Amino acid sequence: MPSPESDAGTPPEEVALPFVTLGEVAVTDVEGSELSMRVLGAAFSPFSIVFVNGQAMTTHFVNATELRALVPSWYATATPELFFEVRIYRGDPTYKGGARSARVPFTLPAPELTSVTPDSLDSEPAEAVQITVTGKNLVKGSHAIFRDQAYPLTVTSLHEGSFFLPPSALKAQAERDALVIEVTRPRSARSQPLPLTLTSPVPEITGVWPPTLNAVDLHHGNAGSASVDRIIVSGLQMRANTVVTWNGIPLHTEAYDNRNRVHATIPRTARVQAGTVQVALETPGPDGGKASSRHPLRVKSEPVLHTVAPAWVLAGSGEVRFQLRGEGMGQGLHGQQVVHWNGHRLEHFFGPDSLGIWEFIVPAALLTQSGTLPVTVTRTFDGAVSAPLFVQVLAQAPAPIARSLLPSVLSVGDAPGPLFVDGAGFTSQSVILLDGQARTTRLHSPSRLSTPLQAEDLTTKGMRTVTVSTPAPGGGTSLPLLLAVHEERPRPVIDEVLSDVGFPYALAGAGVLRLRVEGLGFSPLSVVRWNGQPLPTRWTCEAWGGCTAGHGERATLSVEVPADQVAQPGVGRVTVVNPGPGGGESAEAFFVLSAMGQPTLHLSPSLVDVGMRDDFRRQVLIWARDFGTSARTLVLFVNGEERGFSGEPSLRLSDEEVSTPRVYEIRTLIQGHGMSAPAHLRIQGALPPHLRTVAPGVVSQGEWSATEKRPLVVSGGNFFWPHSDSQRTSRTTLDWGDQSQSLSYLGPAWLVGQELEQVGIRSLTVSRAAEGGGVSLPALLNVVSERPVPLLTQVEPMSVPMGAPALLLRIKGQGIHSATVLRWKDFRSSLKPVFISNPEPAHYEVLLPAGALAEPGGVDVTLETPGPGGGLSPPIRVVVEE
Repeated sequence: MPSPESDAGTPPEEVALPFVTLGEVAVTDVEGSELSMRVLGAAFSPFSIVFVNGQAMTTHFVNATELRALVPSWYATATPELFFEVRIYRGDPTYKGGARSARVPFTLPAPELTSVTPDSLDSEPAEAVQITVTGKNLVKGSHAIFRDQAYPLTVTSLHEGSFFLPPSALKAQAERDALVIEVTRPRSARSQPLPLTLTSPVPEITGVWPPTLNAVDLHHGNAGSASVDRIIVSGLQMRANTVVTWNGIPLHTEAYDNRNRVHATIPRTARVQAGTVQVALETPGPDGGKASSRHPLRVKSEPVLHTVAPAWVLAGSGEVRFQLRGEGMGQGLHGQQVVHWNGHRLEHFFGPDSLGIWEFIVPAALLTQSGTLPVTVTRTFDGAVSAPLFVQVLAQAPAPIARSLLPSVLSVGDAPGPLFVDGAGFTSQSVILLDGQARTTRLHSPSRLSTPLQAEDLTTKGMRTVTVSTPAPGGGTSLPLLLAVHEERPRPVIDEVLSDVGFPYALAGAGVLRLRVEGLGFSPLSVVRWNGQPLPTRWTCEAWGGCTAGHGERATLSVEVPADQVAQPGVGRVTVVNPGPGGGESAEAFFVLSAMGQPTLHLSPSLVDVGMRDDFRRQVLIWARDFGTSARTLVLFVNGEERGFSGEPSLRLSDEEVSTPRVYEIRTLIQGHGMSAPAHLRIQGALPPHLRTVAPGVVSQGEWSATEKRPLVVSGGNFFWPHSDSQRTSRTTLDWGDQSQSLSYLGPAWLVGQELEQVGIRSLTVSRAAEGGGVSLPALLNVVSERPVPLLTQVEPMSVPMGAPALLLRIKGQGIHSATVLRWKDFRSSLKPVFISNPEPAHYEVLLPAGALAEPGGVDVTLETPGPGGGLSPPIRVVVEE
């Protein structure tokens, strides 16, 4: 016991506290702004204080063995080394001289991951998957790390957060996967990993193309070369790492044209001998691969035929040229192979071309009778004969399908000429009906007809109905297209005015001046004016692809200007007038009359779009010519004012100079010749759009699903600024009813299926009103309740092995409706459109079960569309080989 003297004269000494430890250090809020320390020890007093790196922290006394302290994150991260101690100041009732523990090093907390939900996912899902994690020390700004990619973690508390994994992150692979959480506060740290398992379904093989190979190597080159070096395998439930196996051996496999098709390199030894190969699909996984059932692929010694096209023709046709695909038919030398048509040897057999396609010609004499006729190929060196493919020679013509008109927009008084109908299934007996009346019809191809519109067809306004009818046997009448003949006429647009020798200038005083005025929106009623005076005008059509009824893609008005009106040098102001209603007068164009010996100017460009921001297109090059030879320009004049050249010889237009539509008169002073004749530079505003047609012009109610979209091709002129400007966004729209859709020169407009749910006529216009160009005359889109009769044009494969586990058919055709089904004996299957690179379906797919392939023989495949309307397509024969 201390003596009274020591109590009175000697201060008590600081003592050492018993050993302390760190129970836990954790984040206290999702912002990561503060840490909580749990300090464990013995004999703590209520006045104990936790110090971190010598700085007192806010401390809570829990009991004699536990303290809690709060540490600001900014302080804890200010130094790379951290330690803590417990101190008790002098004067404490228990420790009068104070007390201090030893210093204990510690580190900042890391995130802890305790659960992942779900912890097992299907690989390559259709949509992103939400993952929820639980643990400790989760703060805002954290990320989930999966396969070395970071995904933002939405933190709802210190103990829970969630994030989304996109389908691209969930590709199937053979290795096991793990998930970690990474935080940046209070320091950068990662949790320990937890497993996140990806599982893949068992793949299902549905087809192999080609369905049969030839053992060309068995014949030492006499059978020709292989037509393919890869097989295309179709299937379901395939993943990015799914591979094709060949008798159990994995092949080098790559994606083909969609998720359900891959192609694999055929082994070098595959064609050495004939036999049957077992092809399967296998998806590797961390717990072993999952394999499909096996699909037999036959390698034959005899020639192999894959497809013949067309697969059907009409009885009574003229001679028909067919295309044949296959291999093992011999070398491409005359006499090495013989093709037989229904047992008849054909004289004309050619090929193969660079794509491996052979061709043969069947004369008209062998197409007089209907039936299902076999095509075989015999190799001459060994007499081997292929299994047959079949062509249907039909007694009944297919029903015609009419899809669009060209043109479909006309005005009263427009020029007569051809009206084209585009579609499918047309024959030499097909007839165009205008308002139900048969018209003289020309067959251009099975997909195009035309009839000449006469002047009397365009004397009154109205909506004309256009159908195509093919007489019995078979045949039928197409869905109706609508031809709009408007009372209003378009406003004409002049593109250029040229002399009869092709120049925008001529020598004054040279007699009668013959001019060609080229442009858009012209008709036989159009009149050319020279300096405001009307001239007798002759209309002619100018079109690379041939003329049609109406104003066409481009037309020419020819006039003769009397000699007395072109006797003096100067400028002729040329306009074109269309009579009302509608119509109007075009913007002025200029034709220069030069004096003898006066140089002329050539501008490039001579037209600049208003608001043009492209500096290159605002730079106008100026050439002076004196009777065909170049002349040196000295001084530039714009609207009579002298102007400096922007690089010799050119003129750079400013922003203000292209801000509004206007015309600049350009002249130059020419060395040794004086002042040139004028040239005219036009700053052109938006032109009135001219709508010629829309395709399709008729669709069936519900033709495709409500969410699916198909292209609507809108054809005409002046829809966009004529010169490309990457900085300018088109404001052109396609309008109908209360619908409006932006148009772009980069792609078509779109028809969404839900817009076809109501029957009726849609009036479609192209509008440049937002740019000051006005609105076109409308075209008509006919939405009808009736459905077309489908037209089946191609089925692949045309031969399949009996006993295959399933079969994926590739279908091509016209007039296919969302309600159309494929008929295969007693089986009915819906069609799935497949889109690859084009907005139209590249083809359709139909999946048949194993039961459809249980028996050998021929199957007549057809398409059937239920009513209203609809019907049954011509058949194509597919062979199930034993």
